[in-house]
Amino acid sequence: MNISIIGAGPAGCITALNSKGHDVILYEEHRKQPVQCAGLISISGLKRLGIRPEFLNKVRGARIYSPSKRLIEIDARKDKAYVVDRQEFDEELLNSAIDSGIEFVNEGVKDINKLKADRIVLATGTNYQLHRKLGLETPGEFLLGAQYELKADCDPDFVELHFNVPQFFSWIIPTGDYCRVGLCTRENPTPWLEEFVKELRRDGRIKNSRILKRNYGIIPLYDPNIRTDYGRIITVGDSAGHVKATTGGGVVMGGLASRHACKKDYEKLWRAEIGRELWLHLILRRFLDNLSNKNIERLFSLVNEYKESLEKKGDMDIASRSLSSLLMNPSFTFRLLLNSPRFLMDLL
Repeated sequence: MNISIIGAGPAGCITALNSKGHDVILYEEHRKQPVQCAGLISISGLKRLGIRPEFLNKVRGARIYSPSKRLIEIDARKDKAYVVDRQEFDEELLNSAIDSGIEFVNEGVKDINKLKADRIVLATGTNYQLHRKLGLETPGEFLLGAQYELKADCDPDFVELHFNVPQFFSWIIPTGDYCRVGLCTRENPTPWLEEFVKELRRDGRIKNSRILKRNYGIIPLYDPNIRTDYGRIITVGDSAGHVKATTGGGVVMGGLASRHACKKDYEKLWRAEIGRELWLHLILRRFLDNLSNKNIERLFSLVNEYKESLEKKGDMDIASRSLSSLLMNPSFTFRLLLNSPRFLMDLL
């Protein structure tokens, strides 16, 4: 089968790496992929994909701050995620794909009718121009992200999540030499990020005001009803909304879906592997979006008492594993149900 892949980000390259036995051409209009990612990727997810990247740092846990700055520290006591340079990460994947024998064309594609391919894989990230031109479905909801790289005081073993913006959170990710400070919102994220950086300066955590790099991006939220298989044309990765709604991360989920992109029952296969997990991430996102700050504080208090379960069995990608680690504890489940009328008041 002749396969044309449009887009050489992780989804496109992983599709190419899983295309043995096919004639593949990989198209990419950029010489270097634009960075739109915090670069924190779970080690377990990368193992599932068979990828061992170069990394800037390893983290073993998270410090999560409620709206009132109440702290939950989740310490897995072993490395859980890599902090990577996304441009280098993408370059490594592209070189691996080229080394596997596929043909690489450093050009964009504006008209798929010129492609002589049995299957066309759209791995175009959040560029939906071809989708619109072809009348294909696209994700319906998006988050807007902004991130600065700067020198700041932070523990190299922990990421920080701060629930200080509407319907999402801010993050601090240690890379070793500097930190990535960013957030997502449903509106212009820059004023929120500027305010967060000012707060860190007031707390004395940022002593050098120089911003080393600024990154901005669009993050699609998973739509369980989106169509991704149109026979000759399929969509993968961010192009198909294969993104965890809880964190905005798409490398692992998009990569897992991409492994099926060259198979006959593509949509059926990716849904069987990751559809349920993406749906659970979406349900969690909607649940958190609708909680008042007061009820978020209640939830923090409850989770903090049973965090040992998350430390032992939690997973950044597999939402069902993290949920079951808590819900399998009868005491946690009883107290959650006891508080559920309060939570439900926010949802009604």
